[in-house]
Amino acid sequence: MSLSFKEAALVAFAAALFIVGVVTAPAAPPPQLDPLSKECIGCHDGAAGPDVRVDLRNNPTGRGSHVHSFDGEHPIGMIYQSYVDTKPGYKPISVQERNMIMVNGAVGCLTCHDPLNPAKGHLIKSDKNSALCLTCHDK
Repeated sequence: MSLSFKEAALVAFAAALFIVGVVTAPAAPPPQLDPLSKECIGCHDGAAGPDVRVDLRNNPTGRGSHVHSFDGEHPIGMIYQSYVDTKPGYKPISVQERNMIMVNGAVGCLTCHDPLNPAKGHLIKSDKNSALCLTCHDK
């Protein structure tokens, strides 16, 4: 089935609008705070435990969404596979990293922290030489 000249022109016009950014692809779903992370933050409110600021983020195609350094907490709410698929610097998590919990594919507190680990920071594994960070990030 071939398009009429008018239909072809409309398709070309829509494609041009998409390319220049007037029309955009569907946005990533808004980040959600998973129930397990809500439990963590329930105590880390500055009164019962050290205050933790939440940086909810889920915008893998947005500029500036790659974290190079930060003063606050690591972003959570990110659908991790969408970052692997679209952003340089993220890598698939190996099956050996079973202790990295992602609720519905999203990064949360329990992705990097084990509240039962008595060591400082409750990390799921040592971060010596950035080992924990390099599980997900290239550098």
